[in-house]
Amino acid sequence: MDVPHEPLERAVRAFGRRLEAEGRSPNTVSAYLRDLRTLAGVLAARRPGLTLERVTSTMLDEALTDPAVTTTPDGTQRSAASLHRFKAAVRSFFAWAEETGLVAENPARSVTLRRLPRTPPVFLTEAEKRRLLKELRDRSSAVARRDRVIVELFLGTGIRLQELVSLDVDDVDLDAKHLRIRAKGDVPQVKFLKSNLRSLLRRYLAERRRQGTADPALFLSNRGSRISARQVANRIKFWLAKAGIDKDIGPHGLRHTFATHLYAATSDLLVVKRALGHRDISTTEIYTHLVDGALEEALERL
Repeated sequence: MDVPHEPLERAVRAFGRRLEAEGRSPNTVSAYLRDLRTLAGVLAARRPGLTLERVTSTMLDEALTDPAVTTTPDGTQRSAASLHRFKAAVRSFFAWAEETGLVAENPARSVTLRRLPRTPPVFLTEAEKRRLLKELRDRSSAVARRDRVIVELFLGTGIRLQELVSLDVDDVDLDAKHLRIRAKGDVPQVKFLKSNLRSLLRRYLAERRRQGTADPALFLSNRGSRISARQVANRIKFWLAKAGIDKDIGPHGLRHTFATHLYAATSDLLVVKRALGHRDISTTEIYTHLVDGALEEALERL
């Protein structure tokens, strides 16, 4: 089969457009393209003028052991997770190239991905969660009231950070008892709001509407514009310190806390999977191990 003589860099850009069209997250697209441009640079340095259809499995094996791939720009060794992602990007890219006819045969079929050991994420115990919420409930400032709603949404719905900062006032439907969100891959979803969260949001929305700003965002910064992901992370760090909780936990840690406690309460992975919006049950299985700590805490209270 005749294949076009496609420059590597141009093919990488086209692959990036494909990932965006599939609804991949901006972070994933950025990371994949960064890795693939590094690969293209290594291949071009070893074989100037190399085009996509001439890349072989031997060339890929050599490139994947090159210091430009195995180390970071500052000279430190890449982590196993970073190398795993790099190989995943290479495999996806060449599978796409074969599918679209840019290569006659996929040279990355021999690139193997070993399953990485999962590092259990950090989460709050029930006692720590109560301390954090008590700290917030005891404060009366407008900022504290906003931050309380943010924290309780993380702990009550398992919402992702980007989903939360993207919320608009109109995404809250208290009558239908849910939030409308754009999940990973820009997929529309709803998140159920339990009764105490609905009451909290009802009070917050009344206050939010009195602010009279044209910005549709549910959560505003002190400057009156949509709050950023970094600002949310900083506020959570602030309140954890105020509550005397010495754990390195950010917004994702609160999502893990929600999932861990939900599994402890239900023992149903499918419920947790649905609540988190996971595509694959294997992603949710980690909570069967995390719940052991919650079980121990419950047994201590017997």
